[in-house]
Amino acid sequence: MTKEVIFAFVNAYNSAGSVWMRENTLRVVSLILASAFIIFYLDIITPLGLTVWILYFIPLFLTLYWEWRYGPFVVTAIIIILIAASFFLSARDVSLVFALLNRVFFSLMLIVSSLLIWNHKQYEESLIRGEERYRNLVEWLPDAIVVYREGTILYVNPASLHFFGADQREDLVGRDLLDMIEPDHQQVIRERITQAAIGARMLVPDIPMIRRNGRGIRADFSLGDVYWDGKHAVLIVAREHHSPSA
Repeated sequence: MTKEVIFAFVNAYNSAGSVWMRENTLRVVSLILASAFIIFYLDIITPLGLTVWILYFIPLFLTLYWEWRYGPFVVTAIIIILIAASFFLSARDVSLVFALLNRVFFSLMLIVSSLLIWNHKQYEESLIRGEERYRNLVEWLPDAIVVYREGTILYVNPASLHFFGADQREDLVGRDLLDMIEPDHQQVIRERITQAAIGARMLVPDIPMIRRNGRGIRADFSLGDVYWDGKHAVLIVAREHHSPSA
């Protein structure tokens, strides 16, 4: 696969992703606004002493699905404005001081919640940025790089095609790596992969394999855990095994 083809694929993927993100953002924002104003209507037709405004947590937590990092703060500001308006519009059945203190306290809870959501979104964004940088790096490494999870190859870099004797990524992605390992060694590799999935890092040397083109090879595997597509997976770096010289 040439650089031009890779870049064309990335550009097409990014364009499709941008369209999906715009459509998803529109749906999320629509749900946030609809739920906020439905709750606002329920709030103004409810006696002032009842805590219907607790339902405002629903549109706030919907901002978890909004790509914009400042969404929680904007929605919190809108909700506080609606709570203030409903304070004057709702029927009064308790003292105004008590109702005011309740709503001020709840507004503070909303602000704290929006900060927690914002921190969570920041953490997710940092993971995504790190994953993107990692993918860009491994694309050009000379070693075979495999991301493996629950019996399935999720990703291979271009060097893996030559190493495993494949013509294209589709020959490897979606398959079980263990199918290319000699049967007598599959259980050992399965156990090592299980250990790597929970955080262990190790080198497994001299593994007999059968490439996709039918040729045999002995490989050294370096195993570790990696965060991939939002979930934990196992990172495998494969190199051809070279016996030490006598």
